[in-house]
Amino acid sequence: MTDTTLESLFARSPTRELEEVQKVNEVGQAERDIDEFYETDSARKVLTELGEVVNSTGSQPRFRYVHATFGSGKTHLLKLIGIATGEIEGLETVAPKLSSQFSGFKEFRDRLNSSHIDHLVPLFMNLLDRDKVRDSTLSLLIYEELGNQLNYPTDPLWLLEWVWTLEIEHGLWEAVRSVEHDGMSIQEAAQDKAALRPWLYEALPEMDETDGTPHATKDGVRESIEQATGRISTEAFTPDELVERLDRTKRYLQESGETYEFLIGLDEVAIYVGDQQHRYREFLETVDTLIADINPPILGTGQWSLRDMQQDFMGEVDPEAWYTNEIPLRGADTEIIVRKRWLRKSDSGANTVHDLLERAPDFELELADASEYTDVGEPVEAYPFREHDLWLLREVMQSLKKEDLEVDREYVQGRALLILVRSLFTSFDWSQKESGAVIAWDEIYDLIERETTDIPGWAKDQIQKVENTTDEMGVSVAKVLYLLGQVDAVPTTKENITRLLVNSVDPDIDQLESDVEEALKALMEDNFVRTDESVQPQTYRILSKEIVEFWDQIHREAAGLPQHQVRYNIEDLLREADRGRLTADDSLRTRNVDGISDAPYTFRYTVLDQVDSSPEPRFDGVVARVLAADSNTIEESRTRWQEANAGEQGVEDVLIVIELSKGLRESIRHLIALDKLLEPGASAELRIEQQQEEETVEDEIEELLYGAKLYTPDHNTTRGTYLSNIDSVLADAVREKFENRKTLDTRLQEVDDARTLFEFFNGNGTWPFSSDDAEMLGVKTVPREISDGWAEEFLNDYAGEELVSGETVLEEIAGRRGKYLGTPREALAALLITLAAANKIEIRRDGVRIEDPGGIGRVMRRLSDIRDIDIGFDPVDIEGSSNLKAVYQSLRGFAPQGNDPTAWLSNLASWAEKNSSGIRNICARVDLEFDEEITLDALRDALEPGMAGGELDDAVLTESPVPTQAEWFHKAEPLFEGEEPLWDEFNSTLETMRSLYPDAAITYKMEDAVDRSRIPSKESLTKLQTEAQDFRTSQISELYHLLTGTTPEGDSISELCSAVEQALLDQDIIVEIDTVTETISGVNFESLRELDEIAASADDISESDIASGNAVSEASQLEEARGILEDQPNGPLYNQLESRYEELNSEHSDAFITKQVKRALSGPDLVTPSRAEALVKQAEAKLQSTDDDDDDDDEDDDDQDDDGPSVDELWADVTEPGDGTIVVIDTEEGDR
Repeated sequence: MTDTTLESLFARSPTRELEEVQKVNEVGQAERDIDEFYETDSARKVLTELGEVVNSTGSQPRFRYVHATFGSGKTHLLKLIGIATGEIEGLETVAPKLSSQFSGFKEFRDRLNSSHIDHLVPLFMNLLDRDKVRDSTLSLLIYEELGNQLNYPTDPLWLLEWVWTLEIEHGLWEAVRSVEHDGMSIQEAAQDKAALRPWLYEALPEMDETDGTPHATKDGVRESIEQATGRISTEAFTPDELVERLDRTKRYLQESGETYEFLIGLDEVAIYVGDQQHRYREFLETVDTLIADINPPILGTGQWSLRDMQQDFMGEVDPEAWYTNEIPLRGADTEIIVRKRWLRKSDSGANTVHDLLERAPDFELELADASEYTDVGEPVEAYPFREHDLWLLREVMQSLKKEDLEVDREYVQGRALLILVRSLFTSFDWSQKESGAVIAWDEIYDLIERETTDIPGWAKDQIQKVENTTDEMGVSVAKVLYLLGQVDAVPTTKENITRLLVNSVDPDIDQLESDVEEALKALMEDNFVRTDESVQPQTYRILSKEIVEFWDQIHREAAGLPQHQVRYNIEDLLREADRGRLTADDSLRTRNVDGISDAPYTFRYTVLDQVDSSPEPRFDGVVARVLAADSNTIEESRTRWQEANAGEQGVEDVLIVIELSKGLRESIRHLIALDKLLEPGASAELRIEQQQEEETVEDEIEELLYGAKLYTPDHNTTRGTYLSNIDSVLADAVREKFENRKTLDTRLQEVDDARTLFEFFNGNGTWPFSSDDAEMLGVKTVPREISDGWAEEFLNDYAGEELVSGETVLEEIAGRRGKYLGTPREALAALLITLAAANKIEIRRDGVRIEDPGGIGRVMRRLSDIRDIDIGFDPVDIEGSSNLKAVYQSLRGFAPQGNDPTAWLSNLASWAEKNSSGIRNICARVDLEFDEEITLDALRDALEPGMAGGELDDAVLTESPVPTQAEWFHKAEPLFEGEEPLWDEFNSTLETMRSLYPDAAITYKMEDAVDRSRIPSKESLTKLQTEAQDFRTSQISELYHLLTGTTPEGDSISELCSAVEQALLDQDIIVEIDTVTETISGVNFESLRELDEIAASADDISESDIASGNAVSEASQLEEARGILEDQPNGPLYNQLESRYEELNSEHSDAFITKQVKRALSGPDLVTPSRAEALVKQAEAKLQSTDDDDDDDDEDDDDQDDDGPSVDELWADVTEPGDGTIVVIDTEEGDR
């Protein structure tokens, strides 16, 4: 640290007032503007293209448009381009400095120097000046800037025009500018608008230079002023006027022998245009005119794309037009601007800072790999900030803005960061800090909180809670963590937090890091901060208000949790840690362990409690007890457990000891509360909290389980750890506890192996197990018989027993006195299946013997299934009765299960008793509805004992004609069952069809189906009913279609009738009928007339109304009448037929075609339009062949067989065959 203040290090005071927004034509601080400029890649591109435009001489538009967001430095760049031309008075020597410092400006000036231009005069306008541009036009603004560059007075504007004319036409401006009249020059007179004109009226006539000009007299001067005023009005001064003045000025200047060009710069075009279309049209017209006439280089700038403005205002974009020549500009990042403009050091200050930083330790940040930070290598410029601080601060501010609204990345590209940095020196008095001080990020938090509204309320509340809870270092760490939490570029490691809290160039980094570490621990304990240990180095994050408040709820909920709930959850966590081995509490599992196949074992759990000194006995497997508790409980419980389980009476065999720390117990409580309180729609942050908490607890539980110590009742010392020794300890316990256990070498496939074993003992299949398994079971594979071993031992144990329950057999492997304790279910199942296949035992379930080998295998799959079976030790073969089976299947609708006829009879008797009423009803209905030979009397008598609750006689059931009547019963049952039997419903439908449609084919089919001679199937009656319903709806639908030409929407009979009624009401059908009948006398529409009367009355049209007459046929006739009476190019078809008929009747009255045409004209059956057209053609053909027929009559008569039919008669026979005629159609063409 030094005695000098920070303020003394800067080129300009960091507490100075902020300058106004840059204006393109204000160049009073050119040197500073150059020092504060930072050349970006896009700025170099602008300068390169501008150099090419200036250097070009062709007819291509020399226009470029630079667009960028506000604050990107486009005005700054445009101003420096003006300076770089070397044409701004007083700045001629500054232009080379630009070339020497910036490659883009060097390239621009090199191109300018090599071009045809001697003087590139910048006419740059600031279109942001709303007061100036409000009542002006773009042409006038450019003209005014031309006056400024020529040092002409421009206020008022008529004076500019007057002076320009005076100089261009008479060359008198220098003389007028140098003269004095009444002690005033023209410049001084122009300051007083009232004195200006009198001064001109009097001064110019007195000048010798005005002799011979219009200005030699007062009236001449007055007239010249009036003319200038008229020409300079906004209405009169068009783009053409501007072009004329630019062109004449250029030619006037070039009289010196040097070449002049005007570089027109239009700054902030987009703001000038705004949302006013007329402004945009004016801009287009002005630039179009400039390009078309003199094509000067033009450079525009704006915040929005010119192409987009063209699209918005004009609707069309020509991709080749000049307004598409755009260059996007990306300004220097805000932090660079701040360095260049506000933190720029004096030469001596820069040396001081360089010395300070040389001896300072490295406290720059470690950035994430994905960081977009570009190191510009200027730590001296950044001081008193670190090298990364300004970039990081901008990113933080940008992120904070995005919390409330969508913001483009360049929102902070403007002055926001500059204002904030200035406030550090003004509001926080950093200008008076001693040199060597470094800005710590807890102060940056304070700066953002005080100077902006970007810190949300919840974050302020969190920091306030931290202040009330912890010390000053904890508050500082929390503030830094909050700010770093807004960005991803800087990992929130302990080291980075430490570096951001460094506040001088000579800190004690080690001590500061230690203090930060302690603060982080305290913040984590108070649930303000979380850490992520899954990444290295370890990172931290401050919790949101939502999470902290949620954790307060968690603490309260966790404190009130019942102890049993915590125990259950710890058990679950332990099982999840090794789900492949740990069982549910006291649930038996078999597994291959340490050379022992199918070792039976179970786990019991004692959590946060003392072990029971009298454990529940278990005989079917090794019992391991998991003890998870605090250290005191464990020590006491271990001793108690060993005493309780020592000796032959011991029940449990292994103890697994897990010591749970207080912190872990609390974490588990928190996790339980977290799962309980977390809503389904909780935020992602809370979900992450839950996930991290779960992972932390699960990892610690897994570590404790794997390191848990193992004990057995007879060893005071540990038998090893769970991870390394649990399998070997369990295996030892199985060997000691179950000396007589039986196991299979081969894995049992119950169903498949059962089928294979039955085939094996029948002399066909192969032995499905190993030879060791055969020896253990007691099977001699040759000659396929039981001889000794476990099978023989098992049969001897139950000698004299007829039937033993599965429960009794299971006691052998799991009961207190079991002979084969520790034997797995698979081995016992293999024994029982083998004995059943060898016909040594039978397997029964629910009193019925299981004959199917697959069925026997299926009841061996679970202990509960074995418990439900019975084992018979006197098996017999049962042959089922095929007749009884057939009767059973007919009556029940399915085949009986198994092969036990007794069980079949029992089932049939139960069914008959339960359904006696229905059976009697069906038998009675069959007697009533069908012929005498169709009866179920014999079947009813055979079932009567069962219906009365007694037993059935299989001999009676299988004696003829009972099997046949059982089949009839099977067909009749679905016809007569239910409250509305299908038979009754069908006959009701048949009556309707007989009444309405007696001659319909479907009606005949239905009558045939119920002719009493046979019992029809349910399917046939259902199908006929559906066909009848379809026929009925089709008749009404057809009528509706014929009347309207459309399909009705309804499906039911009533809906369709209503549709027909509405169609008649909607159409004047009677008028149409009358028209037809007047023309065609033979047609009749009586049924349609009656329906129309009903529709017009208060009654509804019913199906019987439609079916009782010929409505459908008449509607079809009406449809055909419409077709033949419809106008055609040659007249209606009916009229054409009528005229042909008159000719035919007079010339060929006996011809067949004449008869056909007559029938078509007179009715009652009308022809279709297509048939009418065919008749017209046939009639025409007949009439046209008259002459030929006359010439050939004699020849025809000679050839005609006197007994043969005429042509007309043959045609009549073909087209109208009589009843009984058989028409043969020959499809083969080969013999023709």
